[in-house]
Amino acid sequence: MSLALGRYLVLLAAGFLGAAATGKLVPHVRWLAETYDVSLGLAGFAISAVMLPGALLSAGLGVVTDRLGARNVALAGLLLGALASIGLGLAVGSFALLIALRLVEGVGYCLLVVAATVLVVEVASERHRTLALAVWSSFAPVGFALGQWAASAAEGADRLASIGLGHGVAMLAAALAILIALPGRGAHSTNNAGGMLEGVRHRPALLAALAFGCVTGVLLAAVAVTPLVLASLGGMSVGEAARLTALAALPGIAGRFAAGWLLGWKLTPRAVLMSAGIAGSITIALVLLARLPLMAALVLFTLFQILMGIIPGVLSAMIPHVAPARDRIGTVSGLVNQMVTLGNLIGPPLVLSVYAAADAAGAAAMLAAWTVLCVALVVRLDVFARRLG
Repeated sequence: MSLALGRYLVLLAAGFLGAAATGKLVPHVRWLAETYDVSLGLAGFAISAVMLPGALLSAGLGVVTDRLGARNVALAGLLLGALASIGLGLAVGSFALLIALRLVEGVGYCLLVVAATVLVVEVASERHRTLALAVWSSFAPVGFALGQWAASAAEGADRLASIGLGHGVAMLAAALAILIALPGRGAHSTNNAGGMLEGVRHRPALLAALAFGCVTGVLLAAVAVTPLVLASLGGMSVGEAARLTALAALPGIAGRFAAGWLLGWKLTPRAVLMSAGIAGSITIALVLLARLPLMAALVLFTLFQILMGIIPGVLSAMIPHVAPARDRIGTVSGLVNQMVTLGNLIGPPLVLSVYAAADAAGAAAMLAAWTVLCVALVVRLDVFARRLG
């Protein structure tokens, strides 16, 4: 194994562990509601609270990353997340403390994600950078699934403490691995005053970040609305349909790998995005509108996730190319993460509201329109018309 590949795998594992924070409480939402005597809605906020810092702070933390150095910020994010996770065992008697710790976890997760993207750019060779960034974009869905799966085994009254301890120790191990595997990278000497404004004003970076937010909203919204459509056809509950849909969505991670391969095959980002967007919109329309047998619908849903997964893979690979300068990649990474988080927060409730008002046809139209917007935001940019080396 080459040194560069080893460093990349360390970063990928750290990304998976960071994103596990988003999924680790999902299997226990009903237990949280009963333990803290709160509604299911409030218990759900304990899950989603970890995303809130990303929606509010990511762009600013990107500037901090460019200023202080990506390695330093990634280590700080892992340590902060680990301490907050281990502290969950202290929150058994206080729902307010649980929310506070989840918010601190969210800050740590945000620091890690923004900084690790910069580190991936730094450790990957120019030859493999496109593929490395495309695959890196899979850290969030993989980490969510791993966190959900690992935490589902926890039982008993002390489950929160055991989940938090296990996750926290794993993140401390990831911090140690980064400390050993990656050489020291100090703060940049450039003056980053106004760095956030520069990132926002740089049109390619802003449009790419908005497109990233749109596609993540589409992917998550489709996972939310498809079980309702499948259950409405009869034969299963919404819960059963949701489990099948989540399982069918997992192979969608292959779309990230496909993005790197297609770009390496000298197709332009514009061509790949347009093809994936059109094919994905047609596929989800068939899933929601064609009243197919269950197995056929699930196979098509998996195909939709793969096709649409190509889009974030391409956009992730384009981060160094849309940055205003090499020392502003952290700023762009922060802006992207902020838009991704907002897309995750806005997408499901928006599409579910349309479904409630206009049934499956309205949901399919909304998903297609959002996909068109995602592609339209970036395809006219000159940098997306060039083949990547």
